[in-house]
Amino acid sequence: LGGLSIITLWISALMDPGIIPPVSSPIKAPVPDDVPLGGPLGYRYCSTCNIFRPPRSKHCNSCNVCVSKFDHHCPWVGNCIGERNHRFFFVFLLCISAMTVLTTICALCVVVEAFQNVPEDGNDDDDDLSFVQRLWKAILSEKFTFIFGSFTLLCAWSLISLLCFHAMIISVAQTTNERVRGVYRFGQVENDADHGCCWNWYTAACTPCPVSRLPRDMSQQVVCNYVEPEEVWKGDHEDGAAAAGAPSTPSTTAGGESSSNGRIEWTEGTSTVQSPTKSSQDDKAELETGAGDGRPGSEAEESNTS
Repeated sequence: LGGLSIITLWISALMDPGIIPPVSSPIKAPVPDDVPLGGPLGYRYCSTCNIFRPPRSKHCNSCNVCVSKFDHHCPWVGNCIGERNHRFFFVFLLCISAMTVLTTICALCVVVEAFQNVPEDGNDDDDDLSFVQRLWKAILSEKFTFIFGSFTLLCAWSLISLLCFHAMIISVAQTTNERVRGVYRFGQVENDADHGCCWNWYTAACTPCPVSRLPRDMSQQVVCNYVEPEEVWKGDHEDGAAAAGAPSTPSTTAGGESSSNGRIEWTEGTSTVQSPTKSSQDDKAELETGAGDGRPGSEAEESNTS
């Protein structure tokens, strides 16, 4: 049981749970055709992975991926539990629950044997020992066994409860995520995967494991069909640098005035922002220094002097 528990634990932790590869592209994924969209059993768009994930799948916030037939994220295993590793997780629960129950029974047998070896009359100077006194002496003689047995009893209680819960959701062809959200509660939505208890167990245990969607070579580069836009700002490249020799495109404000110097023009409460050009930078420098006669900078300097 111990070896099988360790093997199934590592398989559940290292196996791909059914990750749906994300699409790295600035373009939103196309909407699939002839499939239900939205709702508990429809295709739903994941903005993080940029995909329309299939029904019964969910985006895991811990792993930051979408998992097909998502059950839950197990922190003890350190991995998501999905369509590809749920059967191994269930076997792990079965083995570890049986091992904790067996350990608790063995510890109880040791304490009972120590209790039977305690004499009822005690020492020569003592009176007859009561049941509680004999039990206390037996616990003191096997205190480490008693503490370890108490710990495994608590573990067995929680593990058996979790095992029974997963056995129940397998019997009705549901996942933990669907059960907690109450997707099929009160018969509001029909579960198409439920074909009876026996067939559900056969599907969960005996059907071939789905093929992983992840690429075999994780170092391969994904090239997106991305076309660089001609203009991000008027006359500027995407990185913010001004295009060499690119003419500035005049823009018309709300009042009908056009401008190509890259400044912000205000007309009746509206503004038009254009890309900074060389002429606009020169105008700004002249305003700061106040160079030139009759310009706003020189007028401000004269007013300050007066």
